[in-house]
Amino acid sequence: MKHAGVHFLVFVACGFITCSAQSNLTVTVQNLKNIKGDILVGLYDNASNFPRKVATGQVIKITEQEMRVTFPDIKPGNYAVSVLHDENQNKDMDQGRLGIPKEGYGFSNNATGFIGPPTFKKARFHVPDGDSSITIKMKYLK
Repeated sequence: MKHAGVHFLVFVACGFITCSAQSNLTVTVQNLKNIKGDILVGLYDNASNFPRKVATGQVIKITEQEMRVTFPDIKPGNYAVSVLHDENQNKDMDQGRLGIPKEGYGFSNNATGFIGPPTFKKARFHVPDGDSSITIKMKYLK
């Protein structure tokens, strides 16, 4: 009979408190070539949106050549991250002739693509229950 009471208390507690697992993801961005502008960090939760439509994103003013961004309270699961060094703060990746990026960029797993961004599968990583972190090294083509 005591066990039934314990289960009832857990059930009642979950009715008043969110019992779904939540995680905090910290993204460390390395190798920023300068501290001009912002970094735009996008978190993606599925392949069909990557890398165009973020599930959640942050714009952070750059103060150091290595920055950390935290995404709090995300559900455990598979994600991908993209980072743009938006030096002129126009919220867009500036491109030169032939579509070559003029600003720095990076992806989770330091994934690269062939003539364009990597696939979600290449950039995908798993966020477990609890705190986790990834590191992305910026790339500059100019």
